[in-house]
Amino acid sequence: METQYTWKTGLFSNRFEIFKQDFSVGELQKESLFGKIKGEMFGHSILFRTRGIFRYDTSIIDLHNEQELGTIHFRSLKIRSIVLYRNGEYHCRFENLLRSKWILYDENGPVVRYYSRAFNGIITSFTSDEVLILSGFFIRNFLKQRSASIAAAG
Repeated sequence: METQYTWKTGLFSNRFEIFKQDFSVGELQKESLFGKIKGEMFGHSILFRTRGIFRYDTSIIDLHNEQELGTIHFRSLKIRSIVLYRNGEYHCRFENLLRSKWILYDENGPVVRYYSRAFNGIITSFTSDEVLILSGFFIRNFLKQRSASIAAAG
């Protein structure tokens, strides 16, 4: 079943709000400078906690019981990452040079497709799993933030 969501953010906002038919259903919010991003969708709250300097790994933690649900391994800060979740392996890749289109997929094909404009975008999901939907959204925003940090330092 295909479900479409929209999202929006502000120019200097640390919050991305997710909507389904104009009703807020979730968000992704930067909590601090220490690699923590909080995600929430349909009442399911998770935390993305990233560690590493040159090679990044992110733990996906359920905030209701503090259990680790999965991990995200960033293999290249340019285009690829892997989500390990519920005994499954999901790959995330960008579909264009501008990083405005990206996809989370498994061996059966697309799980979630994402599209981004400057301050808003579209999420087309083929799963109802909030963790997977938020994970793909987190990946793009994490990589965008890392790229900006590298550009500012160089």
